[in-house]
Order: sequence, then structure tokens, then C-alpha cells
Amino acid sequence: MKKIYVIHGFFASPYDHWFPWLHDKMQMAHGLDVEILHMPTQETPYVDEWLDKIHHMIGTPDINTFVITHSLGGIALLRYLNNLQESFLLGGIILVSPFDKPIDVYPLLDSFVNVTLDYAKLSRNIDQKAVIISGNDAFVSPTISKALSQKLDCALFEIPRGGHFLGKEGFEMFPEVYEILKKMLTKH
Repeated sequence: MKKIYVIHGFFASPYDHWFPWLHDKMQMAHGLDVEILHMPTQETPYVDEWLDKIHHMIGTPDINTFVITHSLGGIALLRYLNNLQESFLLGGIILVSPFDKPIDVYPLLDSFVNVTLDYAKLSRNIDQKAVIISGNDAFVSPTISKALSQKLDCALFEIPRGGHFLGKEGFEMFPEVYEILKKMLTKH
């Protein structure tokens, strides 16, 4: 059975932005189990607490596991997967506005990126990979997201004028994420 997880970012919750819409759309249209992780201490995130939460909720992913992340959720997931000692093959990831370098406007998040990731291992153990960026993201430089997508050998999608893909920027729905996820799911 396919399982879909959504990991929100900094200052967010499962009830923000496009997360509830994607949850409802996947359940209603496909009858799939979708879980939006409620990450701890969203306003003062601690990397170890986020990694523990991912471990508790996702465990060791398999080919039927798909994860969609937003912003800080992306580096948290990548760190978690990087730390897995056992072999795994994750069905797919969609990273929205991801980063793996310090974000100037949020030095509080530096502890998440102060790590050396094994991009080759991650790329090899994730079957399908996509990154979604916007050219006018005020929080995460599209240059950082593009470089990350290249390191992971991801398909790259750019949404013009998408900002940081927040609800207040008009992203209460996100059909592009839905379409990419739908294509990933039909591969298996």
C-alpha cells in the first residue's frame, strides 16, 4: 500500500498553505493514506527533535513511500535519510523550495544545514525525485534550490512568481505538486 507523507517547514503546521488541500485531494481522488507530520517546535526548530519525529512517523521508507516537503522540511528529510544505516529505497520525494545551505534571513536554521550529506547515496536510494522552485522566492534563493536539485539528480520545475509557495501568496492549492505526485505514483 502506498503511503504519502508531507513535512511542513518553519513557522508552519499541517493546517497551513496547500497541505490540507493536497491531503484531501489525494484521499478523495485516489483513496491514498496521506499524513501531514506535525513537526515539533515550528517557531524554534531543533534539528534533533525534527529528526526524531521523522524517525517515529516514517521509520525506514520503502518503494511505496512518497514524501513531499516544504522548505525546512526538505533538509530535515534529507538529513534523516542520510543518517539511515540500513539500506532503503524511497519511492519518491518532491522538495518544494528546498535548501542545504544557510538562509541569510533565518540564521536560527543553520543547525539543519551544518552537515555533510552523501548526495550520491541519497540519489541512489530515492527512486523518483523532483524539486519545485520559484524565481521570486524571498526566503530561499532559487540558486540554492537549483544546486541541490543537481546534487540529487532531481527533475526541476520552476513556477514563475510562486514566491515561497505560502498560503498568503495564493498557494492554498498546489496543482503542480499534485500532478507530479500523481505521475510518480503511477510508475509503481
